Amino acid sequence: MKTMFHDDDSDDKSMDRAKLIVSIVPVILIIIILAITLIINGSKKEKAGEDDLQQSIMDYADGTVPAGSDSVQAGETDGEVKREPVEAKEDEGQMEQDEDSPETAASPDPSPTPYKQAMDPNQVDYSKVEFNKDEQLKEMMTYWADNNQKALDDLANLDRFKAMSWKLKGTKDCYYYGDKNGAGQPEGMGIAVYTDNQYYYGEWKNGVRSGKGTWIHYHIHGTENKNDVFLYHQYTGSWANDLPDGEGSEHYDFEMSLLKEHNVYYGNLIGSYAGGLVNGDFYLTTLDYKQEMKEWNGKADHGSWIYQNDNKDKSGRKPALVSTVDPDNYVWLSSKENKDIGVRCLISKQKN
Repeated sequence: MKTMFHDDDSDDKSMDRAKLIVSIVPVILIIIILAITLIINGSKKEKAGEDDLQQSIMDYADGTVPAGSDSVQAGETDGEVKREPVEAKEDEGQMEQDEDSPETAASPDPSPTPYKQAMDPNQVDYSKVEFNKDEQLKEMMTYWADNNQKALDDLANLDRFKAMSWKLKGTKDCYYYGDKNGAGQPEGMGIAVYTDNQYYYGEWKNGVRSGKGTWIHYHIHGTENKNDVFLYHQYTGSWANDLPDGEGSEHYDFEMSLLKEHNVYYGNLIGSYAGGLVNGDFYLTTLDYKQEMKEWNGKADHGSWIYQNDNKDKSGRKPALVSTVDPDNYVWLSSKENKDIGVRCLISKQKN
């Protein structure tokens, strides 16, 4: 027969542990609650700081600053007043944006200047480089028909292709390869090279570009490029009388490392053209040195943007383009800047 016994010491120890747990649990819960509260408050403060900073950035883009202040500081959002844009500086056709200025798009005017490409000392003497224009244009035409942009870029940078373009220096003539009419004029599908490393592939009629086609201007330098932000400029669309005419689009490809701080550049223009000039409704994008893209809408009349309204800044500029996401954000241009806007640097006998 087993003897049952009761261990008083064991019961006492169990009670002590229970009391200890009861006393510790509330402390632990309090600590956890405090920690959670601190994390939440910290997140709220951090989020508030981010919101304030984002708001300041938006205010800067919209042209607003705190009353009595010359610049926007992060977190200062009360007492805002509408700020007028500051006049931008022009540098080789590009409009430099002042640090305190709202959105101002550059008017990209690619270099080197057409028709004035100079041979640099101690560089390749293209006058001594042999080339076969028909064979080279036939070769390039094949890649163009296949939409092989990489191959086109590689060919344009070969010495024999640069020499072919250089041979036309100082003229508006071209070397042509493709279909011809009974009079021996370019007509149908064909390809041409002009000076300044410019090429066209597409339709022709009566000896001039007419129909659908693509023009490209390669920015090729004889010495190390330290300033020209453009790699190439391209127009694709309708042509008439040797000029862009009808629906089309322009595209600029950039050397990103050379984009200048406080400058913004047109990246794409999609709309309609007349005689090589913008004419009609347009969708545009701009790019800054941080590679941030912004989108705009505009309407043009034979080379000039129709101003969005009659407002003026202190320099007399008016709002030419409007943001696609913010109806109060504009690209401001002066009357001097807002004229003869079209496919820049295009070589054509129809252009002065």
